[in-house]
Amino acid sequence: MPDHPPTVADLFAAFAYFSGLSLERYLVFVAISFAALWWLARRPGWRARIQPGAASAQQLKRELFLSGTAILIGGAIAPMLMLLGLRQQLAFYRNIADHGWFYFFFSIVLMMFVRDTLFYWFHRAMHHRSVFRFAHRSHHLSTNPNPWTSYSVHPIESIFDTVITFVVILFFVPKHPLAYLIFLWLDAAVAVMGHVGIEIYPRGFSRHWLGRWLNTSTAHNAHHATARHNYSFYFLFWDRLMGTLDPEYDRRFDAATERPSPRAGVAQTA
Repeated sequence: MPDHPPTVADLFAAFAYFSGLSLERYLVFVAISFAALWWLARRPGWRARIQPGAASAQQLKRELFLSGTAILIGGAIAPMLMLLGLRQQLAFYRNIADHGWFYFFFSIVLMMFVRDTLFYWFHRAMHHRSVFRFAHRSHHLSTNPNPWTSYSVHPIESIFDTVITFVVILFFVPKHPLAYLIFLWLDAAVAVMGHVGIEIYPRGFSRHWLGRWLNTSTAHNAHHATARHNYSFYFLFWDRLMGTLDPEYDRRFDAATERPSPRAGVAQTA
């Protein structure tokens, strides 16, 4: 971003650049997910989708449109900060040596924890009956999610999610630009993974001492199916603490990791 007062060209360039980066992350992980799903469906004994069936053409059109608006809204952060003259207030530092390598990696985990905490409470607020029907309902129209569902949120929700989570991190978490970039890529990867529609973790992971604290595709798939429980993003800490974890989560996870794909079964007997 330039140090001088931004021109219209500067604002447009920043908008195009950051929207492009967001689109790149989205398409990379969506492409990887669909390629992996295609490959895994043909592996002998591999798992079936958590929910059977495929997305309709209407669902895919809606998801693509809403995902596009979410990417554009995210890309507007930089030009808005430039326009408000807030670039110098962002909590970036230039040299990794200023805080050391330990903090470099810790800052990534810290950003994930801040993001997860803010997302949990924001997400629960989105499920309040007075808000859900005109904002968050758009995301839940995809009751059987797929990778395209990841960014498919109503513009109102996208604006508030961007301001509440990413702007807070930009201003209040000291970070190196590379650490922030890694965090953004991890964020996109986890968003797509949660909507991929197949469980990627091994059997028993939901009961493992570490796995029980990490969010999974099964957990978020159940959230889409019922519009209840499992409000977290990266972790399951807040859901367990606040009693909002799906009481059927372990059973659902066991079913998702034990049910073989029909196509895989055909491949196995061929």
